[in-house]
Amino acid sequence: MKSTVEVTETNFETEVLKSNQPVLVGFATGWSLPSMTLDGVREEIARESIDYLKVARVKLDQSPNLGLWYGIRCIPTMLCFVDGEERIGIFGTTSKEAILSPLNLVIKTHGAETNLFLFDLKDRKDASKP
Repeated sequence: MKSTVEVTETNFETEVLKSNQPVLVGFATGWSLPSMTLDGVREEIARESIDYLKVARVKLDQSPNLGLWYGIRCIPTMLCFVDGEERIGIFGTTSKEAILSPLNLVIKTHGAETNLFLFDLKDRKDASKP
C-alpha cells in the first residue's frame, strides 16, 4: 500500500521538483479541520495512483517557508508539479473527483495513459431521463 510522502523544506527539491512523475502536494496543518478532512482523500489517491502520480504532504506548521515560497493563502491547498513546475492549484476542501478531474489531463500529457476516476461518466445515469 502506497502512502503519502512527507515533504519538508529539506527534501522538497528532491521529492517534488526533481521527481520523474507528477507530484500532487497537499499544503496543510495538523490542527485544521479542513486539512484533516482531506487527509483520507489524499491517502486514497496515493494508493490508487501507484505508477502515475506521487502524492505528498507539507505540514505548514513544520515547514512554513514552503507556504511562503508558493504563496499559500488558503488551507488546505493542493498544487500539482510536473517536471519541477507548478501546473495545477486546487484550493480549499473539495471532493476526490474534483481533485482528480484536472489531474487526468496532466497525467495523460506526461505520458501515462490512465483515468484515475473510479467511475466512467458513460456508466452514470442521465438525470433527465426517468
